Amino acid sequence: MSGPPAESPALAAAREARAAQAARVAEAERTPQPPRPPSIADPIRFCVWTTVALLAWVFSPPLVAAAFAAAGLWAYGRAYRSGLRQSDCILRDVRLVMLYLALVAACGVAATAWRVWTFWHAR
Repeated sequence: MSGPPAESPALAAAREARAAQAARVAEAERTPQPPRPPSIADPIRFCVWTTVALLAWVFSPPLVAAAFAAAGLWAYGRAYRSGLRQSDCILRDVRLVMLYLALVAACGVAATAWRVWTFWHAR
């Protein structure tokens, strides 16, 4: 009986490569990884609600749009201070989203004030 067949050079190189890869994986598992930053929730729902309220402005008081925009502005302000810099909103940049919400809130308050003013002075 003869012993096991001789190992080909290609098979020996593959075994060595596999052993080296296993050693690198083991070393990576032992090396401590830096902690991941906590994920910051994107308050996109406020941007969506404000847009819906803005579109419904024709059918409802603009004060609703102002209220949704104010809530969204508050939520995006908190998220921005927490580190959110890019939103899922179509405007992408959180500062642009906050500007949009602030403009809608200001216009909603102004339109409500105009309606109240014209209502009381039309008598």
